[in-house]
Amino acid sequence: MRDYFKNGEKINFIFPIDGDCVNENDGKIVDGALYITAKVAGDADDEVFVNGTAAEYKNGAFEAEVKIGGWYNTLVAESKKGGSAKVAVLKLDDAVGGWRLSVDDNIIFLWDINNNKDVYKSIFENPYLAVYKKAHDLYGMKLHLNLFYEFDEMDDFKEDRGYFNLSMMTDKFRDEWIANSDWLRLSFHAQKNHPDMPYKNTTREEIGPICEKVQNEIIRFAGRETLSDVTTVHWGECTLEGMRELRSQGIKGFAGYFEFNPDGSTLVSYHYPPELVSYLTNRDFWRDNEENFICGRIDLVLNCFKLEEIVPLLDEIYENKTRSGFMELMIHEEYFYPDYDNYIPEFEEIVLTAAKWCAEHGYEGRTFGSVMFEKRNTID
Repeated sequence: MRDYFKNGEKINFIFPIDGDCVNENDGKIVDGALYITAKVAGDADDEVFVNGTAAEYKNGAFEAEVKIGGWYNTLVAESKKGGSAKVAVLKLDDAVGGWRLSVDDNIIFLWDINNNKDVYKSIFENPYLAVYKKAHDLYGMKLHLNLFYEFDEMDDFKEDRGYFNLSMMTDKFRDEWIANSDWLRLSFHAQKNHPDMPYKNTTREEIGPICEKVQNEIIRFAGRETLSDVTTVHWGECTLEGMRELRSQGIKGFAGYFEFNPDGSTLVSYHYPPELVSYLTNRDFWRDNEENFICGRIDLVLNCFKLEEIVPLLDEIYENKTRSGFMELMIHEEYFYPDYDNYIPEFEEIVLTAAKWCAEHGYEGRTFGSVMFEKRNTID
């Protein structure tokens, strides 16, 4: 079994761990350079050096201040007793002060646009997309929509919408999608809503074709510019082989909750083990260096809370600086519709309240990709 913390060594890094993505909230900026305090576990009577700097043993670990230079950094700890440990760390200057809204389970709005292709002059005449356009115009929100390929049986809805899949979606508005791709992106989510956790035990042969179909249709009706290289897989559960397949199709980033269910099992954390999930729950981003993709922490799922709870929860998250450098918010499409069993009448107010809070706290709308990939050449 893979050891994410390299705890089998005589010494090992407590912070940062391999793949950690660090920023100014993890240390301090001096003359434009980032310095963090590296912490290494080892015997108290040992002598430890981190990148050549002697570490001081205190608070149960060896600590040494180290400079984090460019985007990709290697830290090496060595001990007099012969132990050594090495981690690769990413510095994310663009993460702090960024935020975005991602939305899961999307497809109904596309059905509506397609049904009204001879009526709508713009995709933003769709009432659902109009909410997000308002949040973008008022507060600079960046939006990411994860798409189902199809729907058929919609047991949780009162209205019968028949059958629809992405191959039926009109390309009439392709130019408008492209014109708005600086703030509005689309990506693969799943084939359809049911069954639950469809990719928890998936193979490459199962997940690959449906991802390819979704991506090809996005390119067809919305342009390659609108296709994102980030996703949240449906239910946030996916095997390593499944993630490798998605990575081979250009998906470089995976957003998840990285939290726990009441019974202690991991929640929306892909295939990663509890000990890693426990660490990632207080981080913005982490790079799986062995697999070459990024995992991002979703900070708040807006549809899980009442309108009056949103601001206090955001205030609480804000206090956790190693998690709130980049604010990643999520909601689900189905809660927008009055015929849905769990309809939220305050859907628009919740989105606008969260967007306003982010703007008022100095956050700027940014895409996941602009932070992680677009200016980097190590994630290709």
